[in-house]
Amino acid sequence: MPILILSGGFMTSKNDVHCAIAGLGRIGVSLESDPLREKPASHMGAIDYNRTAQLVAGSDPDENKRIAFKSLLPDCAVYANTELMVEEIKPHILHIASITDSHIPILKMALSAGVPMVVCEKPLSNSLEEARALLPLIDSSDSVVLVNHERRFSRDYREVRGLIRDKAFGELLSINARLYMGKTRPVSQILYHDGTHMLDILRFLTDENLEILHSEGEPYRKGGQLIVLARGGSVPIVLDVSGGRDHLVFELDLSFEKGRIRIGNGVYELWSSQESPYYTGFRSLSCTSSGWKGRTAYFSSMMNHAIELLNNPGRKCESSYGDGLKVLELIDEILGAYPQEQNQDSSLEKTPSSSVV
Repeated sequence: MPILILSGGFMTSKNDVHCAIAGLGRIGVSLESDPLREKPASHMGAIDYNRTAQLVAGSDPDENKRIAFKSLLPDCAVYANTELMVEEIKPHILHIASITDSHIPILKMALSAGVPMVVCEKPLSNSLEEARALLPLIDSSDSVVLVNHERRFSRDYREVRGLIRDKAFGELLSINARLYMGKTRPVSQILYHDGTHMLDILRFLTDENLEILHSEGEPYRKGGQLIVLARGGSVPIVLDVSGGRDHLVFELDLSFEKGRIRIGNGVYELWSSQESPYYTGFRSLSCTSSGWKGRTAYFSSMMNHAIELLNNPGRKCESSYGDGLKVLELIDEILGAYPQEQNQDSSLEKTPSSSVV
């Protein structure tokens, strides 16, 4: 008997695609309660929002998170052990929203169990070697793995990609990108968190693999700064990843022959070249559009794509395991130029393997 899930103020019966979530923390569940975020903002919310998906179970080794999840969805099964959940529930889609160290072990288990569709949070792993080691199983499996690089599915970024491809402002000539996350977090941690989104969206917008040319900074110092020079095809890229701020900035500034686009968290601007109102015989940029109108649908569009892939075997995944692996390779190349300082400030989030599944 299908469970009933509150969706958009109405009770709807949904039983087509059964989904389960491994990891009931922020991105799995609790970000849905943030009153300022666009909804859906979590895997739970994206499943609920989708007309054909039904959330049937969730798992987490943390008892408090299980209790909180059960209070939200009392009709859902709740497990401490993800492997047992997959064995008993047999979901069509498994959402891996647990801490990073558990991603690859859970993914390996899911592929071995024959879960048809797996949505995995980024980054795939804290270890490039661990992620590469799973490739033979990925390649031999009939399961599909979608990595949640959410900006690939966001309407504003997809529109910008279309403008680039259509040469609406002429050729794309350069990109300046900025990622700031707090005062004390070292760049090494920032890269493995929102840095994965930044590197991936640069690949997505340029439609090229990135080439790292040079970097300068202190990626392992608390509040440090790192400037990375890269290239996406013929497009030069300057990326500033830094701490030292009391605010979050995720922003790209794209320069064209005849215009400019700024896009990022809370930012969407189109600038066109026009006859200058300031200097005779020159042209200046004028902002012709500011602010994205309506929902970006970043999470719901990702979920729609997961359902599409599930229903259409062989269709190309728009955010594949290979895409997630490319991002890890870029991070490894950037940080590989610097000797890692042996201190806790530069360590990544870890968890005992015994609590993974």
